[in-house]
Amino acid sequence: MPYITLEDQTRLYYETHGSGTPILFIHGVLMSGQFFHKQLSALSANYQCIRLDLRGHGESDKVLHGHTISQYARDIKEFMCAMELEPAVLVGWSMGAFVVWDYINQFGNDNIRAAVIVDQSASDYQWDGWGHGPFDFDGLKTAMHAIQTDPLPFYKSFINNMFAEPPASTETEWMLAEMLKQPAAISSTILFNQTAADYRESIQNVHVPTLLCFGEDRKFFSIEAGEHLCEHIPNSKLVTFSKSSHCPFLEEPDAFNRTLLSFLDERIGKS
Repeated sequence: MPYITLEDQTRLYYETHGSGTPILFIHGVLMSGQFFHKQLSALSANYQCIRLDLRGHGESDKVLHGHTISQYARDIKEFMCAMELEPAVLVGWSMGAFVVWDYINQFGNDNIRAAVIVDQSASDYQWDGWGHGPFDFDGLKTAMHAIQTDPLPFYKSFINNMFAEPPASTETEWMLAEMLKQPAAISSTILFNQTAADYRESIQNVHVPTLLCFGEDRKFFSIEAGEHLCEHIPNSKLVTFSKSSHCPFLEEPDAFNRTLLSFLDERIGKS
C-alpha cells in the first residue's frame, strides 16, 4: 500500500491514477479518500488523480495529535511538495473545503491551478446572523456524545443524511466501515475543530478559478450557502445537482465528472 511519511513520522495513505495536471481529492470529516472512487477512473484519462486519507482517517496513521484544519492543510502542503504535485487542482468536499481554504490562507494561491468546493458553507456553526451552518451548540454536543458512547446509530444517520435518497445497503456498509476505522477520540476532536472553524472573512482570499458544486437537497447545506460563496469568491462558478444532497460525486457521478472536466478544460486548459 502506498504511503508517504511526514516530518512528524505520520504516514498518510494515498493512491494515484493517470497522468497530467494533478487533481488532489480531499475528503470530509470522518470519511476517507475512498469516497472519490467514482472519479478516479473517469478523470484519470485526462488528469493525474490522487486520493489521500488525512491523518487519523481511512488507512492513514491513527496518531492522536495534529487533528486541526490548519494542521491538515500543512499536511497537504508537505504531501504536495514531496510528491511534486505543485501546481495542482484541489478538490475539497465538506471539511475538505475548509482544508483548501486554510491551505490558501497559509500558503497562498501560487501553487494551485484551480479549486473545487463540494457542498460546504463558509462555516458549519450557527453563529449569530449566520444561517448556513448545520450545527448549533446543542447539536455539536449531541454528536460528540454519540461518537463517544454509541457511534453506530449516529454514523448510520449521518450517512443517510448525506444522500437525497437512502443509499443501498451495500453502499452504506462500505461507508460505515470507512468511518469506523477512525478512533472515537480522533473523530470527536476533529468534529469539534472543524465545526468551530470560520472562513466567512477569508474565502475572499481565494484567487484561483473555483467550481462550487452543491446538491439541491438541503439536508446539509442550502443552495443559498453556495450562492454566498459565489458572491464572495472571485472567479467562481456555482453548479447545482438536482438529485443530490451532500455527495453529488457519488449520487450523480456522471454529471459531476462531466461538470468537473468541463470546468477544468475551460479554466485551465486540457492537460
